[in-house]
Amino acid sequence: MNQTQILAVRSAGEPDAEQLAGMLIGLTDLSLYFRFQTAIGRPPRPSLLLRMLCPTGAAWVATRGDAIVGHAMWAWTGADTAELAVLISEAEQRRGLGVRMLSIAAADAVAAGALNFLFVVSPANDLTIRMIRRRWPAAAVERDGTLLNFVVPAVLPDQAEEAADVVDEEIRGLERGEVPTAGELRPMDDVVPAV
Repeated sequence: MNQTQILAVRSAGEPDAEQLAGMLIGLTDLSLYFRFQTAIGRPPRPSLLLRMLCPTGAAWVATRGDAIVGHAMWAWTGADTAELAVLISEAEQRRGLGVRMLSIAAADAVAAGALNFLFVVSPANDLTIRMIRRRWPAAAVERDGTLLNFVVPAVLPDQAEEAADVVDEEIRGLERGEVPTAGELRPMDDVVPAV
């Protein structure tokens, strides 16, 4: 993939199904396991793609040229809890795109009224667990079979809890339909692979 092409993030929808399937087919088994905790098939089932592109919350894709290289979403899991999830192509992992896309999903979930975020993580996914612990040190964690469920306050991943003015501005931008490009997002001091 040509890394010099412009990276764009936009809202996702059903027309993205074929390109998203292509990205999923290109992922390693480990990346797929860390995101879905089960086999999804190659090619993935249309029902899975539909749930990813049209969740009970919202979804976004990152594109480089004509190819989808990232997917992020949030979905309601309760009255005030939004589950956040992200998946990044192999070539784009460990470059900060996952955290940037999580920031977009988190801001949208907060704008929709989420008070808590849920992350469902494999205990083997050390990088994601460290990212959660850095951003939400007091995160409650509960084992659910072979998975870890982290419930954290609905604060943007790269913002301190007291920076409400910054959070409010990002929410207002999302309400106006603005999705920040990668260059407009604040730089991250760490890079995190796909969740």
